[in-house]
Amino acid sequence: MEAIIEAVFGIKTTKIVPLSGYDNRNYCVYDAHQKWILKTYTDCSQRPILEAECEALDFLSQQADFTLQCPQPQRTATHDFVAEVVLDDKPQLIRLLSFVEGAFLGDCPPTRQRYTHLGIRLGELNQKLAKWTSPVIQARQWAWNMGSFTLIKPNINLLEQPAQRMVHYFIQHYEEVVVPQLSHLPKTTLYNDANEWNILCEQEEIIGMIDFGDLAYGPRIHDLAVAMVYAAYDKEDPLDWACLVLQGFHQVQALQPEEIKLLYHSMALRLCMSLCNSAVAKTTQPENTYATYSEKYALKMLKHWLACGPLGAEKAFLKAVGLKYKPPADTEQLLESRKRVLSDALSVSYQKPIPMNQAAFQYMYAADGSTFLDAYNNIPHVGHHHPVVVEAAQRQLAKLNTNTRYLYPELQIYAEALLAHFPKPLDKVFLVNSGSEASDLAIRIARSYTGQKSVVVMEHGYHGHTQTGIEISDYKFSHPKGMGQQAHIIKLPLPKSTDPLTTSIASAKNILAKQQEPAAAFISETILGCAGQVPLPEGYLQQLYPLLRQQGSLCIADEVQTGFGRLGDYFWAFEQQGVIPDLVVLGKPMGNGFPMGAVVTTSAIAERFAQGVEFFSSFGGNPVSCVVGKAVLEVLKEEQLPQNAQLTGEYFMAQLRNLQKEFSTIHEVRGQGLFLGVELRDPKGRPHTRLAQKIKNELREKHILISTDGPYDHILKSKPPLCFDKANVDQVIDRLYQSLKNTPF
Repeated sequence: MEAIIEAVFGIKTTKIVPLSGYDNRNYCVYDAHQKWILKTYTDCSQRPILEAECEALDFLSQQADFTLQCPQPQRTATHDFVAEVVLDDKPQLIRLLSFVEGAFLGDCPPTRQRYTHLGIRLGELNQKLAKWTSPVIQARQWAWNMGSFTLIKPNINLLEQPAQRMVHYFIQHYEEVVVPQLSHLPKTTLYNDANEWNILCEQEEIIGMIDFGDLAYGPRIHDLAVAMVYAAYDKEDPLDWACLVLQGFHQVQALQPEEIKLLYHSMALRLCMSLCNSAVAKTTQPENTYATYSEKYALKMLKHWLACGPLGAEKAFLKAVGLKYKPPADTEQLLESRKRVLSDALSVSYQKPIPMNQAAFQYMYAADGSTFLDAYNNIPHVGHHHPVVVEAAQRQLAKLNTNTRYLYPELQIYAEALLAHFPKPLDKVFLVNSGSEASDLAIRIARSYTGQKSVVVMEHGYHGHTQTGIEISDYKFSHPKGMGQQAHIIKLPLPKSTDPLTTSIASAKNILAKQQEPAAAFISETILGCAGQVPLPEGYLQQLYPLLRQQGSLCIADEVQTGFGRLGDYFWAFEQQGVIPDLVVLGKPMGNGFPMGAVVTTSAIAERFAQGVEFFSSFGGNPVSCVVGKAVLEVLKEEQLPQNAQLTGEYFMAQLRNLQKEFSTIHEVRGQGLFLGVELRDPKGRPHTRLAQKIKNELREKHILISTDGPYDHILKSKPPLCFDKANVDQVIDRLYQSLKNTPF
């Protein structure tokens, strides 16, 4: 090595020390007067890139007004910057750069002044590089260039959960939000690697930058995004530290509001690239710890970034540069315009309604920039806007969407995938658009099969908003404004947790015995949601179903709220009772927000129904809903979300019961998996409706979404997306504790 350096560069070395590197071997070289960095490359095809990098460094060294210290390339005896030599019996490229002295930013305690100065220095470097161009750099495509982000997409599957779904989501949103704007953004040659081990400090100032091997060409915000990520990713408040770099950069190069708006997504993309490239390095260079150094920080910040949200980040970024955030919606104006075109029959949640703008997984982003933790909405079953579900819908919508009178494979594929989750003999499915429509259809099928009209229902049950749905929903017809119980509706009392099972069954048997003719069907949830997450007693359906079937009635399980793994241990709640219904009603979670519903039944029942009037649903079972439903099933399996519902739900339940020990107003905690209810009562044992409403609205002010339900609206209920985790539970418990602690009982 000493001989090669002397022959190529004319430098007589006194010492050579190996250095760690990402994908090549580097050395610190000493001569009698100074230090150098020798870089070696086994891939000789890199020569044009290396020469372009040296030309950029040579250009910077000639800028008289540029004080940032950067490596200077040493020319060879033939006046080149790069030489080809033989090392370890292989042809390799080498080059020699001057050593830049200074303390690494990563070794210095972080200060606000230093990170603001980093932004200033990066802005100055960016300005100079804007005056230098290279067709080689402009054409460069590789996995650390944000302009080449599509190269990392195949590597998303190398990641574990939850990194995989987050990276998929952020890349998808970068494509949707940033890519259409790229042609309008100011572009330049980019340093592209302002990390803490490439930045050199002296006291509070940034004095140098090294390692220009990641030079790229693209929007200037990409350079800034990289620096902001590395300044923030190992900090407890990453947004605050990122704003310091932005502030400094903006002093040198005033950014347009459009650029600032795209910084959130650009920073997220850099974090995604870091995680994907680290995942590749684990398989190709498992011994290279340098290659995966930033992985834990990148994952931590990506989680924080998800919780922060795009509007919250944009608001903070604008404030950092002295600009004002303008919310895209005003609450009062939205309410006024809503009332002009919609009926007051449509209610809004909370005393102070929330104008929502975006959402992702377990988070919802309000128009004012606030992030809300969604501990309430069970429709986005696998998470708001899950990228796998969104992608499936986009692909199919661009291909074909029609009705079931035509033949297309998506219908059979989804039907088979769905039915695979049911026990025999449940082997036929009718696809519709909602749980309400499914309930209506299930009653129609039962009446057709039995020739009877009456329906047995549970006290406080709810099964939809159609005319039939309201007739069979005690939650609706017994409401003070409701239509009342119709003559063909038979209501069973909801068993109390204190009643023996024998008493509850005897009561039901007595009511059924009084009927002049058998009912067409019995319909119930296994855990009654609108009653306040009230579970039926163990063994209740196991004893009730035979009584009904003896009379010729069909048994319908409503799984709209409890199905698809929400209970954790059971994919369907009826499994908890050890029964197999004759019909199953599905809805909400099927499409993760896409309107879907279904009735699952047996061949015998389906065949009898086919002898009557044709069944048809214009949109039920269309190709888009089928691929969306299939994607939901795949996500549930691949991300093991039912298992997460079980583990997180057990933790949630335990934490709620710890609160119950401290606060006597918590009468009961019940439910299973991520389908939980907290019943509140006052010191006299009466339903504490006022307290429930107070807590719900206080949690809303603390950016936690829950709701209330039950016959007296006194039960706090939580049924969040199944990606909810223990850290989210801790947030809810902490806010709930504060509300209970500050409330006089």
